[in-house]
Amino acid sequence: MSDWRVYLRLAQTQLARIPAIGWLAGGVIAIALAVVIFMEMSGPPYVALYEGLSPADGGAVIAQLQKLGIPYELQAAGNVILVPAPQLAAARLQLGAAQIPQNGAAAGWSKLEDAPMTTSDLAQNAMATQALEASLEQSIEMMNGVRSAQVYLALPPDTPFLADQPKPTASVVILADDGSAEAQGQAIANLVAGAVPGLSAQQVSVETTSGVAVYPVSGLGTASAQFQTVAQIENAAAARIAQLLVPLVGAGNFRTDVSANVDFTQEHIHQISYGPSQIVAHEVTAQSDQVGAQNAAIGIPGALSNEPPAATTAATPPVPGGGAAGSVNSSASSSAAQPREPQQSSKNRDQTYVVDQSESDISKPDWVVHAIAVSVVLNKAALGATSIDQVKAAITGAFAYPQVNVNILAASFHAGGVGETSGGLIQAAAPVSRALLEVVAAAALLFGVALPLGRRLGTLGASLPAPATLQRPVAVALASGGGSDLRGQVTKDPASAARLLQSWAEEDE
Repeated sequence: MSDWRVYLRLAQTQLARIPAIGWLAGGVIAIALAVVIFMEMSGPPYVALYEGLSPADGGAVIAQLQKLGIPYELQAAGNVILVPAPQLAAARLQLGAAQIPQNGAAAGWSKLEDAPMTTSDLAQNAMATQALEASLEQSIEMMNGVRSAQVYLALPPDTPFLADQPKPTASVVILADDGSAEAQGQAIANLVAGAVPGLSAQQVSVETTSGVAVYPVSGLGTASAQFQTVAQIENAAAARIAQLLVPLVGAGNFRTDVSANVDFTQEHIHQISYGPSQIVAHEVTAQSDQVGAQNAAIGIPGALSNEPPAATTAATPPVPGGGAAGSVNSSASSSAAQPREPQQSSKNRDQTYVVDQSESDISKPDWVVHAIAVSVVLNKAALGATSIDQVKAAITGAFAYPQVNVNILAASFHAGGVGETSGGLIQAAAPVSRALLEVVAAAALLFGVALPLGRRLGTLGASLPAPATLQRPVAVALASGGGSDLRGQVTKDPASAARLLQSWAEEDE
């Protein structure tokens, strides 16, 4: 019972030391916490309505919430708008019906729809282009790894002349994560090309904010890749020249320098060739002959003369003498009275030819070596019976490039080759000498610093007086005349005394 009373008195003593101003501050803080807890527990919880809105969109949302009478709160410097949880669904429905907030794409199309009738065609085309750019930007920003995007469309006006119709182009600038821009370049180009009539993916350029071209780009499109390709070509040419010169003059008796002229222009050609030969693939011949027809139409179309002549009714005067002669004259006159029938003849011939035509697609390689220049310096002493012209012919014939320029100079080499050999030996012996120097430095550190320092420390320790032997509490107690008290404690609690003696014995061991 005495223990808690002691603690209580101690606590009272400590609290009595706190000044009055401390009690006043603590009371104010407690009251404020109580008020905050009461307000939080009494009202409905607030949830996020929108996050990350622009200042203009955030102001429009707040104005609409005030008009609708919906309470709201702002957090994160106004970037987060909170509304009561029970009114979240109603707030979103009413804001959506009012088209607040509007993104760039929706605002652009709404502006185009609400344009007055007096708006010019140029202004309508500009608004349509801006709305399409905003829609494409929104779609590109939804791709993985793309943080933001800007789309610029160059849409030329339509012309009545199809041959002079310019093609549309587009440019896209993206801010993407590391490694994601290259993977999304092709997809972004296809997306933009598919949204604009007449635009091909090859006419869409995609670049990052740091100036790196993402599309279109090939393996040899960058400057570093081109330099690397040129270096590989020149190194391969130098190696081939070395293979030719080593058997002739020996290693180390020549120096070569190669410069290649490489064309990285990429070209695709589609050509159609027409030959002189023609082959008849189909032939149709039609022929019709018409001598005449009864009641054939004769004369001018649409006139009365187009009708056939009527039969003759006039009587033929008799021929004097009668008899057979009369009958002959009668038949002759009747035949002369009959009109001559028309004659018609037509011949048609239809032939289909196959023209000698051939189409071919030619794609040139990524790079072409137009010319190569080789400069060789030979050791005159190592030439021997070999002439410079022979060496030049051998080097020129080793390459099948369109143009090979070889320049050979024979001169006496200085004694630098011996120096180079000795330098090579020195470089080869450098690791061994370095290791020897490290061993010498370690020995000097051991025998010159470590061992003398150890001896001096040992001498200093020997000169110090020996520490006094510590006495046990029992011996101290006995020496001070407290043996009777110690015996009394041992008699009262022999187990504790035994443990104490055991611990002392373990320490002595």
